[in-house]
Amino acid sequence: MLIDMHAHTSGISWCCRAPAPKILEDAKKVGIDGIILTNHFLDTYLRDGMTPADLAQKYVNEYYYTRQCGEEMGMKVFFGVEVTMQRHADEHVLVYGVDPDFVLQNPELYHMTLRELSDTVHAAGGYLAQAHPLRSGRNVLMDPALLDGVEVNSHQLYDGPQYEVLSAYARTHGLTLTSGGDYHADASRPLCGVHLPDGLADSGEIFRYLQTAAEIDLQLQEDHDGPRSRVVFRKEEG
Repeated sequence: MLIDMHAHTSGISWCCRAPAPKILEDAKKVGIDGIILTNHFLDTYLRDGMTPADLAQKYVNEYYYTRQCGEEMGMKVFFGVEVTMQRHADEHVLVYGVDPDFVLQNPELYHMTLRELSDTVHAAGGYLAQAHPLRSGRNVLMDPALLDGVEVNSHQLYDGPQYEVLSAYARTHGLTLTSGGDYHADASRPLCGVHLPDGLADSGEIFRYLQTAAEIDLQLQEDHDGPRSRVVFRKEEG
């Protein structure tokens, strides 16, 4: 199965231009079998008297709604979080391997330092991967000692996935390489993600598989019209 490990819906992520059914339909049309729903999580979404607990509940409700939509159209939907690190220049970190209750129990993840987030996520059995660290000319790589992975991203306005640079970085620091599209319905839908065995039950099982596999089978798309490429990341060179 091909799973896009970074996707959004407009029900939470304000910058996303399409609701859950359209997001899933677009993914299915290009040949993606499922997504990890990693909506944005940040305190600027606290409007009109909303508390952090209210936002956390809304966040979880959107996941369950999207998963139901996926069940109706034969698309897999797994749970994840994209945390805006407000104490680290608003860099984005993807959280995998936690369940929705994790957000309800930790409604202010965006106020943590990277070390605090790393400790909290790992204590819950989860994993952290930095999202799109080289997008659009940026070059901000966070402390790899506090991360489990780094993402190559096929969003078509991000100057390419930067696969060569990030695969070397992941190999050097012992990080898992993930792949996602960060799809917001603001460009054409890329064909991207990770090719995985069927039967993985949640984003934690997906990440553990990627951690233990000697090779990671990635799907990338460079720009609007291609090329689409399938590459194998080998954790040991040679």
